[in-house]
Amino acid sequence: MDQLGEILTQNHIEYKQQVAMKTCTTFQIGGPADWVVYPQSTTQAAKLVEILNQNRIPWLVMGNGSNLLVNDDGIRGVVIKTDRMNNIVLSDNQMTVGAGCLNVTAANAALKAGLSGLEFAHGIPGSIGGAVYMNAGAYGSQFSDIVITTTYIDSNGKVQIKDLAAHEFGYRHSSFTDKNIICETCLQLAPGNPDQIRAKMQDLMQRRRDRQPLTYPSAGSVFKRPEGHYAGQLIEECGLKGLTVGGAQVSPKHAGFIVNTGNATAKDVQTLIGRIQDEVYQKFGVKLETEVKMV
Repeated sequence: MDQLGEILTQNHIEYKQQVAMKTCTTFQIGGPADWVVYPQSTTQAAKLVEILNQNRIPWLVMGNGSNLLVNDDGIRGVVIKTDRMNNIVLSDNQMTVGAGCLNVTAANAALKAGLSGLEFAHGIPGSIGGAVYMNAGAYGSQFSDIVITTTYIDSNGKVQIKDLAAHEFGYRHSSFTDKNIICETCLQLAPGNPDQIRAKMQDLMQRRRDRQPLTYPSAGSVFKRPEGHYAGQLIEECGLKGLTVGGAQVSPKHAGFIVNTGNATAKDVQTLIGRIQDEVYQKFGVKLETEVKMV
């Protein structure tokens, strides 16, 4: 990896070294990454993967870091940060959005264009790439409802395009793997009344403020919804609201969230997750599966 900086500079690809991951994740947890690299286009991202693969340097992809828990020791190798790939292009009723564009930014752009269909994403933390990767959703809508195609880079550095069927969307699932870089996605929206679109966005955001602990760092819902149940309700019925390990706490406001009350470590969060999973299983026989990805 000694030559990596020189190679990246030659290819006009921005990078930083020894970046604290707690500054890159909404949990505000995580040790340093050896390298963080910021491609600005699909072409640059493809070239970057080619360089890293040729030099056998391990890498992973990160958008806004809103669904990640990074280890206290940090990340060896390269983090490919997609937040510079944030273009928005409108054509008729379709919107092509860069993977690094924040969901709230895309939703506001749709509002400005008088297009409906993306209101549900207004309050979803994170970026479009992560939302497509996880088939993010809220209040009865999800990205599988509006995605047409997605341009991505495969593990060999080749640019590929998936149509809707190839995404294999499911609950918090798609066919993308950790060795794919989502570059941009095309969304099918519909003409709408801007006042009605704005009102719906404001209503959904207010519902989030009322129910979710938005004043503390977190990674959103920690667990996937188990079939026939709600994770938060099961956790609450186990009497675990407010349970604390170090700086990590089961939110007193919404038991489906673990919040960082100050200086929480990844180990604190992992210990708390294990405690929750054990108690829910013992009481209800339900195995909670994490939605948060651990790096």
